[in-house]
Formats: sequence, C-alpha cells, structure tokens
Amino acid sequence: MAETDQFPLDADYVIPDLWTEGVLRTQADSGRQFSRLKRPPQRTWTLEFRSRPTADKDSVLAFYRRLEKSYFRWAHKVYSVLSGSYVIRYFPVEFAGPPQFELVATEYWDLRVSLLEAVGRPLPSDKYPDPTTGHPSVFQEEGELAKVQGTWTQENYSWHHAGGAKRNDNNNTTDYALWAYAGYGFRLWSIKTTDWGIFEVLLDDVSLGTVDLYAATLQNSAPVFTKLDIPLGLHRVKVKATNTKNPSSSGYYIGADALEYLI
Repeated sequence: MAETDQFPLDADYVIPDLWTEGVLRTQADSGRQFSRLKRPPQRTWTLEFRSRPTADKDSVLAFYRRLEKSYFRWAHKVYSVLSGSYVIRYFPVEFAGPPQFELVATEYWDLRVSLLEAVGRPLPSDKYPDPTTGHPSVFQEEGELAKVQGTWTQENYSWHHAGGAKRNDNNNTTDYALWAYAGYGFRLWSIKTTDWGIFEVLLDDVSLGTVDLYAATLQNSAPVFTKLDIPLGLHRVKVKATNTKNPSSSGYYIGADALEYLI
C-alpha cells in the first residue's frame, strides 16, 4: 500500500526547494492588504545520486513506474537543533516528474529525482513528525485564534505559554475557541490548577475527547493534549466548553493558551 511504500535509495545529497505558498493575498480599494490561507504550503526536493550502478537506476525506474500516479513515503535525514544530531523525518511525497538519468561510465549513472510533498496523504502512525524528537513546530498563541464564541477573558501571567491565555467560565456547552493552521499534527498547551475544569477538543469538527485541567497545585503551561497522526492539510482545532469539572476542582474555568503544530 502507498503509505508503507518507501523510496528505495538514499540520495548523495538533497537540494531543498522553497515551499509553494498557500496564502492568497489581495488588496482592497482602500489599499488595505488581506490574506487568506487557501491550502497548505508544499515542499519540493531534488535528490541527487552520483555514479550509481545500473541496478540502482533500474530500481528507481521500476519504483517510478509503479507509483507515478500515486504517492509514497520518503525518509529524509534532517539536522535537529534539539538533539544536536541528524534525525529521520518521513514525508508523504509524489513524483514531481520522471526521474532523470545520465550515463557517466560503463554501467554507472547519475540520477536526479524531484519529489513533491503530498497533501492529505497518510503515513503509518509511527512515522509522523514529533516535536519531542526535534521535528520543527510552530506556535499560535491566544492572540492568533481564528474565532471565538462566548466570552473569553484575557489573562496575562507568567505561567501561561508566552505569558498569556484566554479564559472561559465554562458554564455552558456552546462556547469555544478555534485555531486554524496548515500542517500535520498538533499539541495543545495549557496550565493546570486547582479551580479549572474540563474542555473538549475537536479537530475539523470531530471530537477527539476531553482534557481535565485540574491539578492539586498550579502547573505551568505544558502540553495537555497531543494528536500527531494527522496528514498535511488545512486543519481547525477547537477548544470547547463542557460545563464539567473534576470533582476535586473548586471551579470550572478552561483556557485557550497555545496551539503547537508540526510543519
């Protein structure tokens, strides 16, 4: 199956190309600039193979013929500042065009293969990027929420991520705060404390369960919910009121603190 098919060779080196931008930018008659995220950006890479035997050329060509109209995964070694070493990052990719071959000696070839990051294509559950292993992530803070319903009060304290969060009384089941992003999986950050309640997490309007924000003592903002096995795409993460709490909590409050997503 496509998600477990992996490109068969390691390149001598990889030429990264810029992302294809997914933002539509327009200008109103007043001169004001508007932008809208229309689709996720996509990376492209060119893989270079120098003086490879005919068997390698035939292997790449056979792989291309089998999957030229589908997708597959590619294991890309990238340097991680977090770990101080190279780690493998798996990407769902498609061929951007036919492989290029040049005979450089008897039975030896230079190869060039262009790959395009595939939107909406799954990986095996253990092959998705993970921020704890050094894969790059981006934060959206409470000030970058795409939409809120109900009353969310700004709190500015050092225990919140980046010093701020939106707090909700959690006294109904209709209030929510929503982030929109383009990427893979995500982590939600929040404090836990003695008087906070339970919120529901929805991804693209599908419930992923609830998170209990009660703790016997105040805990600084940290990941409270993680969902990594999400294909590249445009996604919406909603923190929703439930009007419930842990029996030990003295209050119902919930918060929208920060969304960390994988790129």
